Amino acid sequence: MTETPRAASPPPAKATGADYHIRPRLLGEILVEEGVATTEEIERALETQKSSGVRLGSVLVSLGICCEAQVRTALREQFGVEVVDLGEVVPEEKALDLLPLELVRRYEVIPLKLEGNHLWVAMMDPYNLAAIDDIRFSTGHSRLVITTCTEGDFRRFIELHLETSSLIDEILSGEEFYHRALQFMGVDQDATLVREAEGEPSPELVTSLQLASEQSPIVSLCNFILIEAIHRGASDIHVEPYEAFLRVRIRVDGQLRTLLTPPKRLQATMLMRLKVMSRLDIANHRTPQDGHLMVRYEGQSEHFRVSTLPTVYGEKCVIRLLKKDSSLLSLDQIGFAPLELARLKTALAAPQGLILVTGPTGSGKTTTLYACLSLINRSEINIVTLEDPVEATLPGINHVAIHERGGVTFASGLRSILRQDPDVIFVGEMRDPEVCSIALRAALTGHLVLSTLHTNSAVETLTRLEDMEVAPYLLAASLLLLVAQRLLRRVCSDCAEPTVAAEEDVAALRLTPEQLATAQLRRGRGCARCQQTGYRGRFAVYECLWIDTTLRQLVRRQARAEEILPLARKLGWRPLIEAGIASAFQGETTLAEVRRVLYQVD
Repeated sequence: MTETPRAASPPPAKATGADYHIRPRLLGEILVEEGVATTEEIERALETQKSSGVRLGSVLVSLGICCEAQVRTALREQFGVEVVDLGEVVPEEKALDLLPLELVRRYEVIPLKLEGNHLWVAMMDPYNLAAIDDIRFSTGHSRLVITTCTEGDFRRFIELHLETSSLIDEILSGEEFYHRALQFMGVDQDATLVREAEGEPSPELVTSLQLASEQSPIVSLCNFILIEAIHRGASDIHVEPYEAFLRVRIRVDGQLRTLLTPPKRLQATMLMRLKVMSRLDIANHRTPQDGHLMVRYEGQSEHFRVSTLPTVYGEKCVIRLLKKDSSLLSLDQIGFAPLELARLKTALAAPQGLILVTGPTGSGKTTTLYACLSLINRSEINIVTLEDPVEATLPGINHVAIHERGGVTFASGLRSILRQDPDVIFVGEMRDPEVCSIALRAALTGHLVLSTLHTNSAVETLTRLEDMEVAPYLLAASLLLLVAQRLLRRVCSDCAEPTVAAEEDVAALRLTPEQLATAQLRRGRGCARCQQTGYRGRFAVYECLWIDTTLRQLVRRQARAEEILPLARKLGWRPLIEAGIASAFQGETTLAEVRRVLYQVD
């Protein structure tokens, strides 16, 4: 029998049942009645649904018309059953094991828990009586407690829990065949690691490892790692060998997280497979190498930059996921304050001069400058970039990649670009005095030059350029704008809740009671969407130092920061730490995150 529907955890004393003889109301009608959406918005979502093939609730969430919580409330009204938030529920392993993944997908159902002879399940369509009969037959439990869930919750649960564990089991179950193949080819894994440490492997061993790397378990494992990194929004993949284990980590929102720890015996063939995919020298284990690989995923080409580095326990491989054109933000979306955005647009409209974006590696400098290039990219302007490597391409812009073996360095490439009649030049990085000198002279001779530099703040950029032997008069004459930036993790919107400031944050950031009185602090409680971290996604905070006539005079005479900063304040400059605190007060991030990224000891 199908029992009265109840909530997944904890169960209410008395629940409302679903009448399977009455057709459920339409979700759109309920949302309109509750004032969540208008009739026009529902019609627009229905048109989108026809082409996407997903349920209406997911379409409404993706269009920003309503949120997951509002869809859950409407589903409860529509079906007359409790709606489970799968991000808040931890299903029992013994319940999950009752239903094969094939039936979970087919009937869009998640077994939640066993309580006596009752099996609790969450179904996207609790009125699918045929599915209920099949679930009872397959699990051997005739007494089902039916709840429902949103499509978004169901998809995320499958991706984060069932697909990963199922694929890993499948990969590892193929190890027996894999080892038989190695033994057949006469490859001893332990001896392989020793020989790699002692010297270059023999050609026979390289050939054997390459053949082993093409076996199904290794191919599946490497493909899984790449696709999972794409799916989780990672920026980097780290394949790290250690003495007793092998670890694969991915960097999500700037933080490294362990994805899996494959058996140590897979180390040599995993690295061989990645090197084959990246067209690296598979016989070279003693020197660093750089390569590139591409995979097709969901009809799109995904590009990766691959770097290998010899360590005492074998080669470490770091794979950087490169941005697609569609993932690049516009300048208006990227997070500048109104005054900062106006100053940047003014600088970009200048016919010549130098704009520098500074910050450590991974702080989003290239993303910001690509947004700048997109703004000024017009058919009447010749834009050329010089990068190492080219991380994304924009239509209408000429991208040049550094290739030192082929003689294309930043200095030689920049000289060649100047002979190509450019209007705007983007130099990936001001690396040495020669490149700085050429770029500054280009900025003085009718070219708008954009570049990056590794410094902690906008003002420190002036000192850094002086250390690189840039003449003060050149710097003063060419500079338009200095931008420093950092990336802060964003509070997860699905599990955000109000919070109060911790004492250590108040003390470290020197916050006053007056400031805290108006702050709207939030933190993430932790859920499946954010993988229990409380954060999901990142955003940039900026400080912009506008170079006016008075500041040019200070730069020309190499004035100290103590002289520059008061004048910069009058021009609207705001340090990064204040920008971060302002974002925390608005609930975008947390004070703890501001401390982690921006706090500096005096």
